[in-house]
Order: sequence, then structure tokens, then C-alpha cells
Amino acid sequence: MEKALARNPNLLRTLLGLSTTLILVLGYSVYSASLDSEYYIHESSLEQSALTLTPIEQDNNSLSWSATSEGPISWVNFTLTGAPQDSILTITSGGEMWWSHPMLGSDDADNFNCLQGNTDFQLENHCELSFTHSITVDSNGNASLRGLLSDQLPLSGKGTIRATNLSTATIEAEGIIDSANNTVSWLIEISSSSSIDDETVDLQQTVVTHQLNDIYQFHLNPFIESVWSLTALLSCFVMVLALPLGIYYASIKREQRINLTRGDDSESE
Repeated sequence: MEKALARNPNLLRTLLGLSTTLILVLGYSVYSASLDSEYYIHESSLEQSALTLTPIEQDNNSLSWSATSEGPISWVNFTLTGAPQDSILTITSGGEMWWSHPMLGSDDADNFNCLQGNTDFQLENHCELSFTHSITVDSNGNASLRGLLSDQLPLSGKGTIRATNLSTATIEAEGIIDSANNTVSWLIEISSSSSIDDETVDLQQTVVTHQLNDIYQFHLNPFIESVWSLTALLSCFVMVLALPLGIYYASIKREQRINLTRGDDSESE
């Protein structure tokens, strides 16, 4: 390093100049990339409503109801209380298959989601897709069966779309809502080996309907992103230049000490 600087006194200035130029160019690249995004956010309202249950059949060992849901629905929730232990709650949908899993929406689940990535970084649905799902009533006489009628609707009400412009993104977002807009008939049945008291049994069925509210282009804060990018770049260049510059200044200090020692020896003679 010392020899290189001796041959070219402007080498250090050149390195610093190139480093500064590269930092500014890369910082501007991040800044310009944050201004124009090909991703769009679509937001939809989530309206929870209860369905009207119509009794169909009632006897000592079974109860059944029917209901009808309409619209673009994501979540369906069936909550049963007051049923005999080990009785079976069976939900059947007419005309539309739906997903369900024992851990879906459970308080004991650790952020369980039907859609999870695989080793190829592709989303897979790990819930069971069927017309009929069942669950066993616990010792307290309670049971909850949750499911999804559509795995394309954003469960939180906010989703992303990759599109070339706002018009294309709007068409795709409306298509997602329209594809989930269906009329579904439900058959709810409780069966038990022991007698069922219909006075103590309480069944609640709720659904979550989506309504597209807004769609807009995803934007990053260019100032914040530029600050973070410049900080990262400066840190990288400091680590890269710290070692050679440290060696260079150490060699200068060493040479100064040697010259000082030689000067003291000359004076003593």
C-alpha cells in the first residue's frame, strides 16, 4: 500500500472519490426504484354477519339445520355449545367445496395459515378441501369448526397484486372478488349416541363477506429507503477501506518513529 501511494500520491484521493461516486449512484438507484413499484395494494371491507338457521329434523339423537350464505365469503365459523360430550358436529356445503383444519383460527395454533410456502418457494394449501367437515364435541359440550370458502380473498382485508398499471390491477382485484361471489347452502347436523336436549344446544354460524374498497400502488418512503441504503453502503465501504487505510497510517507512524529514533541517535553522536 505504501509503495503504491509513493508511486501515485493521488491514489488515496482516487479511491475515496470512486467510493463516494459509487455510493451516490447506488443510493440514487434505490431512491428511483422506490418511486415506481409494480405491486398494488387492494383493500376490502370485512363484514361479519350471522346466518339464519332453519330447523330441519329433531329427535333424541340428532339435530339438523339449514342455512344459506351469499356473496364473496372468506371465513365461515360454526360454534356449538351445550351439546353432549363426544357428539359429532357435521357441516356440509352445497355446491361449493371449502377448506378446513383443526388448527385454523384456533387460539392454540401458532399463527397457523392454510397457505404456506414449500421448499420451492411456492404457496400450498395445507387445509382439507371437501364438501363436508366434522368435529367432535369436547368434555365441556363445546365445538368450533372454522373454514374458508375462498383461499384467494385476503383474510386481513388487504392483499397485493403484481400488475403493469392501475387499470390492470383493478381488473384483477375485481376478478378475485367476483370469483368468490357465490350462493352456498349449508346443512348442519349434530349426532350423538346419547340423547340430545335441544333446549341446551346453542349453534351460531357467522360468515365474513368482502367488499372491494380501494386499490392503490405500493410505495416506499424514498427518503427513508435512501437513508438506509446509504448507511448500508457507507458501512460496507468503511469495512473495506478500514484495513488498507489502517495499514497505511500505521506504516506512516512507524516510519515517523524510525526517523525520530535516527534523528536522536545522530544528535547523541
